[in-house]
Amino acid sequence: MTRGLWTLLEIDSPLPKLPRGKYTGRVTIETPFGPSVEEVPLRNSPLVGVIAQVRFPAVMSIQPDSSFVAPFQEALRKDYPILRQERQLQVLIGPSGASPHDAGVILRFEQQDPDAWQVTLAPTFVSLSAKRYTRRSDFLSRLTVVLHALDSWLDPKVCDRVGVRYIDRLTGEQLAQLPKLVRPEVLGIKGAPTDGAVEVVHTLADALFRLDDASELRSRWGLLPTGATYDPGIEPAGEQSWVLDLDHYTAQPGDFDLAAISERVSTFCDRIYRFFRWSVTDDFLEAYGAER
Repeated sequence: MTRGLWTLLEIDSPLPKLPRGKYTGRVTIETPFGPSVEEVPLRNSPLVGVIAQVRFPAVMSIQPDSSFVAPFQEALRKDYPILRQERQLQVLIGPSGASPHDAGVILRFEQQDPDAWQVTLAPTFVSLSAKRYTRRSDFLSRLTVVLHALDSWLDPKVCDRVGVRYIDRLTGEQLAQLPKLVRPEVLGIKGAPTDGAVEVVHTLADALFRLDDASELRSRWGLLPTGATYDPGIEPAGEQSWVLDLDHYTAQPGDFDLAAISERVSTFCDRIYRFFRWSVTDDFLEAYGAER
C-alpha cells in the first residue's frame, strides 16, 4: 500500500505517574502527549496485536539445533510449552523492485492457544507478543519473566533497542460509525463529505514523533480495503477495516539493565495508551464495552 503523510515533530513530554482507577464517565483527553491517564478495560477490545521487543548484539550460538538454547527453553517451558522453528523472510527494496531475503530461523515458544502469548527468540532479539490482550499488568509481568530468563541464561551486556507496539482494528458495525468513534484529526479524509458516486477506498496517515528522551513514537492510522495490509507483519483482514498502529521505541544503545528496560517499557505503554485515548472518543469506549 502507498504510505500516507509523514510528519516529524519534536515533543517534550515528562510523564508523571498518576494513580489508575476505574472508568467513571466521559473524560476527554485533549492532547496526545502528557501525564499518564487511567486505563479503561474494554470487554470487546479491538486490539489485534501487542508486542514488546528487546534487541541486543548478535549471538550466533542461538540456533535451532543447538543445546545452547536449552536453559532458556527450560525457564519458559511451564508457561510456553510448545517450541516451533520458523524461517524469517525480509523484503528488500532495490532498483529492480522488491525481493525476498532469507533472514534465518527464529524460535517461537508458544502456548496451546495460537492467539495467546508467544515468545520469539532470534540471534539479535527477544520479543513477547499476543493477538488477544487482557491487562497491561499481565503484559508487563510476563515480559519481566522473559527478560529475567534471557539475562540469567545469555547475560547480554548491551541493549540495542527497546520497542512496544499496539495495533487496533475496527470492522463491521463500528467501522460504519467511525466518525463518532475517533477524533476529526485522526479521521482525516475519511470524514470528508462525498456524494453517493464516490467511495474512499484507502487512506493511510503516517506520523513520527521524536520525544526528549531520544525515543520515537510512530503512529499510523487509516482505512484499508479487504485483504490489504501496509506491513508484512500485520495479517490483512477479510473485510474492510480501519487500523490504529502505535509503535514506540528507542534505538539508542545502552547497558542491558533489567530495571531500566522494564521502566522504559512501562513508560512506552503509558505514552501509547494516552495517544490511543486521545485518538478515540468516549463513544468508542462505550462501543467496545468500557468497564465502569
